[in-house]
Amino acid sequence: MTAKEFLRLARDADRRIDRATERVDRLRARLEAGRLNVLTGMPRGGGADWTETADRLIELEKIVNARIREMCEIKRLAMEAIERVDEMRYREVLELYYLDHYTWDKVAETMQLDRRWVTRLHGKALMKIKVPKEAEKEIDP
Repeated sequence: MTAKEFLRLARDADRRIDRATERVDRLRARLEAGRLNVLTGMPRGGGADWTETADRLIELEKIVNARIREMCEIKRLAMEAIERVDEMRYREVLELYYLDHYTWDKVAETMQLDRRWVTRLHGKALMKIKVPKEAEKEIDP
């Protein structure tokens, strides 16, 4: 895995964590809705027993939560890899783009540099990144 691929995983991690969290929230809402149907005696359609449905939803929630933990680990590894870069300008470019999700134009504006110069710094910064062994494992993006 290249440094760029590794850092892209970290950049995408926030978005993926948000989506996974939304899935968990939807699962919980469905579980609560099923519980409410059982308590009120209101018809709930379908033939599956509520406890069986709850068990399935809980298993799905465990899977989603494991995925969230995996994405948080990728983010942590990326933050540590960026921190180990010795040149402050390189770290700043990497942090703004990969951790703060700035566009290249916003990175250039923030650093008060030309956009082309920022992308050159980015290329040099990528050469300083050491992809951790833990990230070398097969990670499903």
